[in-house]
Amino acid sequence: MWRMKNVRVAALMIIILVSSTLNAFSVEGELQLTEDERAFIKENPVIKLAVDPTFFPYEFIDTDGTYSGIAADYLELISQKTSLEFVVPSNLTWSQAYEKTVLGELDMLSCVLKTTSRELYFNYTAPYYYTYRSIFVSAFNREVSQLSDLYGKTVAVQRNSSHHSFLNDYPNITLSLYETVDEALQAVAEAKELAFIGNFATTNFIIKQIGITNLRSLSIDRDTRQGLHFAVRKDWPELVTILNKAIASITEAEKIAINNKWLGIETQVDYSRVIRIALMVGSVVFVIIFITLFWTIRLKKEVERRKIIEADLKVAKREAEVANQIKSTFLARMSHEIRTPLNAITGMSYILKKTELTATQQQYLDKISRASKDMLSIINDILDFSKIESGKISIEHISFKLDDVLEQLLNIVSFKIEEQEIDFTLNKDSTIPTFLKGDPIRLEQVLLNLVNNALKFTKEGEVSLSIRQIAKVKSTCFLEFTIKDSGIGMSQDQLDSLFVPFTQADSSINRRFGGTGLGLSIVKHLVEMMNGTVSVFSELGEGSTFVVQMEFEEDYNKDYEEKKAEASVYFENIRVLVVEKSLFHTNLLKEYLNAFNIVAEFVKTGNRAIEMIESAAVDGSHPYNLLIVDYETPKQNGIKLCQAIQNIASIREKPKCLLMFPITKLELYDEVESDLYTLGITKPIIPSVLFNAIVELFKINIMAKHTKITDQIKSKPIVKQPLKILVVEDNKTNQFIAKSLLEQISDQVILTDNGLEGVNYFIAHVDEIDLILMDLHMPVMDGYEATKKIRNISNKVPIIAMTADAIAGVKEKCIEVGFTRFVSKPFDPDTFIKDILEESKLLDKALDPDAKVEVATILNKNLGIRAFSGNEKLYYQVLAVYLTENSDTVEQVKTLVSNGDYNAAAKLIHKIKSSTGTIGAKALFDFCIDFQFALENKDQAEILEMTAVFDEKLTQLLKEITLNQL
Repeated sequence: MWRMKNVRVAALMIIILVSSTLNAFSVEGELQLTEDERAFIKENPVIKLAVDPTFFPYEFIDTDGTYSGIAADYLELISQKTSLEFVVPSNLTWSQAYEKTVLGELDMLSCVLKTTSRELYFNYTAPYYYTYRSIFVSAFNREVSQLSDLYGKTVAVQRNSSHHSFLNDYPNITLSLYETVDEALQAVAEAKELAFIGNFATTNFIIKQIGITNLRSLSIDRDTRQGLHFAVRKDWPELVTILNKAIASITEAEKIAINNKWLGIETQVDYSRVIRIALMVGSVVFVIIFITLFWTIRLKKEVERRKIIEADLKVAKREAEVANQIKSTFLARMSHEIRTPLNAITGMSYILKKTELTATQQQYLDKISRASKDMLSIINDILDFSKIESGKISIEHISFKLDDVLEQLLNIVSFKIEEQEIDFTLNKDSTIPTFLKGDPIRLEQVLLNLVNNALKFTKEGEVSLSIRQIAKVKSTCFLEFTIKDSGIGMSQDQLDSLFVPFTQADSSINRRFGGTGLGLSIVKHLVEMMNGTVSVFSELGEGSTFVVQMEFEEDYNKDYEEKKAEASVYFENIRVLVVEKSLFHTNLLKEYLNAFNIVAEFVKTGNRAIEMIESAAVDGSHPYNLLIVDYETPKQNGIKLCQAIQNIASIREKPKCLLMFPITKLELYDEVESDLYTLGITKPIIPSVLFNAIVELFKINIMAKHTKITDQIKSKPIVKQPLKILVVEDNKTNQFIAKSLLEQISDQVILTDNGLEGVNYFIAHVDEIDLILMDLHMPVMDGYEATKKIRNISNKVPIIAMTADAIAGVKEKCIEVGFTRFVSKPFDPDTFIKDILEESKLLDKALDPDAKVEVATILNKNLGIRAFSGNEKLYYQVLAVYLTENSDTVEQVKTLVSNGDYNAAAKLIHKIKSSTGTIGAKALFDFCIDFQFALENKDQAEILEMTAVFDEKLTQLLKEITLNQL
């Protein structure tokens, strides 16, 4: 045994000697250093190390003050290979040395584990040494060979060490705690303890130091070893590559020599256990080979059998596909062939209805029309189903307006609703975006099938359609359509086969109500193709409820363009994005901004706001001009969100920011005071304060727009009046707008900055002031208090309230304190001037008698053409039919009203209402809703008044249609 050891030591010495000789010949040749690396060594020949003076045996300062240990020996080899000199500053603790390295006073950590925090300051080399946890027992102990052999026994461990924490996870091992490793090892050596668990390298070093010779080590798990690295300052990447090359060049013999130097204890192997394991593994391998051969033979036979079955299935599948294709082609051709004569029947029936017919003939014709429509519905269902089966239906992803789909749906089913005299209600969630992206045609088809189905099986009672937004993730809206009826309902057996093609609840249903049984099958297929779900809840005799859930993408840009047309003239080119997480404040801001006629969109997070602003910048749509941010909503706070957006290079047109601060954090105003493009206001929000802040941010744009507006007003035939108007307003921009508008009708406009100044001026000129314009929220004295004081002096002078307040009760309070009229900000210039003239009783005098008064048109052709998907030819054809059908409607309504037959009149108004809306006569459509309501409530005085207005509006509409036909 002793001789074998001597031989191994001699071999190691020879290997180290040869290796050292080779290193001496050519350092750079062996490492193959680059020009940059050679230059680095030349510029930095001395490397200052940060070392741990007590990290035995990896590195430490010995009693002579010499740097020693495993790391020191590795650095000595690297120094020989690279010519670098490594120096260790004296008298530094590990904490001091580490801090100096972070500050850049030292160059490198010599022996550290890799951690995330250190990676912020250092670049790591490859590991040059590994360490792991081990069990130490008596050299004569053969009972313990692995950790599980210690279960139920007592083990020595150093108190509060990582090994103490490790063993806490093993409750079936009892711990004997020692303050030092030396004490624990001595106890094992003296047979007072069975075993000790600790770090392999450190424990071996201490064993050698204290002279223990009767212990051996057992590895617990070498897979959990940890590497020791050199950690180099961030600005020296060249040193990392030099060290890595040097580490890679260290031979195995050199590594073994260093390891044996510091960890000389011999690790013994328990060969009896190895043999037992080998026998067990051999037995398992034999069994596996036997089973594998058995199953290989068996599976080979099974594969051959399945190949035959698979070939038969392929033939059957091909035959089925061919048969299905023949069926689909046949159905498509037959539906086309049937549709041609059917169109002739439908067309001739329509023409016959316009001729003189007897009552019996009219009944026959109605039956023909109804039968032809039913047949057309059946053909459409069969054609759609054949397309679905053959995979020829594709789902579009285009922008559409949900209201247009619902309006078209109501136009189609309105006749059936009226014919069956059942109640139909539609309820749409106001949070659903106006414009979506998806397939409007297929959505309409799904809803039409379900609503028609509900109407078919409901002879009395009601049918309802409700749409709500159940969730929204970024731009994806999850909508739920619920169709509920009070019809015949279904049993559980009927529900189980509801979506099977060509199947109805039972044969009696088919006899009583007709149909193919394809409608719901088509609905299910279409909904699933649109990544949606359809479910049904029903009880026999109690009605049914169908619930369809689908997802659509919100079309922000189309929504903005639509709303932009309705925006205030002063804010029409301002696109607003609001970042607010509170539902209460979101609803409040929506109410305020809608009152200002400002187009706004709302999000709940700062990240989503950045996505939308970047998206608008990339896709070329109108950029966002104003960002209203609740300070506490973004994770990083509102100010930092605004700053982040200003620093994003892809956003060329940066939005201005309006920050909403909590009332408890007024100091935040100082942070935005110097920024010309950012303003702050305090929560809770006052409407007038919000309005004035927006005006302040965009006053240059508003002034430019206002100049164009005043130029347009000057061109209109308005005669100036001898009015002296007092304006009480604190905001300079609003003062300018009001004064320039008022100067179109008067040369005497006086401006004051607050309520107190306004009251004092009025007292001094009480007999001269003809009209007062009063803001509600002002410093010193607000509009309410100022109006009360003026009313104590005079009850005659008109006082008009100017405010951006959109909250309930403001108008009532204004009337209570003495205001005579209420004008909302922002002003509509034409309406503003008209209100002033009406209040001063000078409207008729102001209008030039020679000027032509423009009468608002009722027919909106653009709106009507959109309803027909841009088909102008079809639109004008429908106008011609409308003109013919309603040529005597006015007289019919007058006759019915004069005879007191309000029910018949209401039905007649209902009949023309939908077609009036379809052709784009929205003003008359809205009036018809109110007129029908008055007729149904039999309010005689209102009916007589509205009949005259209806006469006027319908007569004007028919004239406009006639002019469009020329």
